[in-house]
Amino acid sequence: MLNENKIKMMTKMAIYEKNEGRQMIKNSRYFKGDYVAFGVLRTLIATTFAYIIMVILYVLCNLEKLVADINSLDYAAVGKRLGIYYILMLIVYTIIAAMVYAYQYNHSRKGLKKYFSRLNKLERFYDSQRKKK
Repeated sequence: MLNENKIKMMTKMAIYEKNEGRQMIKNSRYFKGDYVAFGVLRTLIATTFAYIIMVILYVLCNLEKLVADINSLDYAAVGKRLGIYYILMLIVYTIIAAMVYAYQYNHSRKGLKKYFSRLNKLERFYDSQRKKK
């Protein structure tokens, strides 16, 4: 005998597991601090590579001017400016990444609570079926 409520619950759980549940279940393996720290570390590495690429593109686009001014450039000032821009970029992206990863973790926790409550409800349903038999 098919139970319509059981089928609905199982369908909802299967859809959840297939779509957003896969990532949320992965996130549940971490503590919040570890998850945010790992995300920020990945962001720092990606930001460093992005900054290097931006500097290389700037140098390539302005190569003629840089070669013409090669003897009159203040290399210490250019280095300081590049360092300051790099640090500012890291700070901004680190703050944004920390907020985004904390939000993702909290959102996944809420989704997992719903998922586990459905699992508990399904388990209670199966227990009641076993008791009837």
